[in-house]
Amino acid sequence: MNKLLPLLLPLLCACETVVTPPAEAFQILDVTPREQVTNESKSITVQLDVEPRFHVNYGEQEVRMIDEPVLELGPQVVPLDTYLGHGQFQGRVGPGLQVGRYAVRVKMGDGREATLPDAYEVKPSVGFWIESIGDQYVNEPFTITLHAAGPDADGFEGMVRVSLYKGGASTHTYQSNPFSAGICQQEITIDTPGNNYLIVVEDDQNNSATSNAFRVISKN
Repeated sequence: MNKLLPLLLPLLCACETVVTPPAEAFQILDVTPREQVTNESKSITVQLDVEPRFHVNYGEQEVRMIDEPVLELGPQVVPLDTYLGHGQFQGRVGPGLQVGRYAVRVKMGDGREATLPDAYEVKPSVGFWIESIGDQYVNEPFTITLHAAGPDADGFEGMVRVSLYKGGASTHTYQSNPFSAGICQQEITIDTPGNNYLIVVEDDQNNSATSNAFRVISKN
């Protein structure tokens, strides 16, 4: 048996299990932006204190991220499939999250994860309302006043579609002027008299508002 030991030792060493040390924990350093509206899609950038590993296939001229991280926001799982460098990963959060505040959780493909509590906010979508419109005269310009409503309405500076309806049928649709501090004044001219005109405004997220019914009358 003693004579066999020199032969067995190399084999035993070769069969020894090599234990790979666990990967180090990581942290979420930053999230940009930190809010979105419930019915919109938003690109999000998460900065971690780790760099990704890549598999390079020179034959196929292909580079693939190993252990690609994913972002969890409530029920949504967002692949962070774009690497921007310096620990920054990017993905897109889809619409439909409930209004509220969320923890940002990032999971690596190797099972590691990190959480940034109370770091992301989903806000209600912007609404609109239209100031009351009185009787108007045919072919005389008049001004309507549109208001954004809801959280951060004062900061709304977008544009909306303005549609003119007569008897339930749309007669004209055009783009409004830009809002300023949540208010837009729009000049309109109507060339046909009628008793049941309405104005409807709508944005790209299908948020809308309808005016009161008003008359357009001819001058005697």
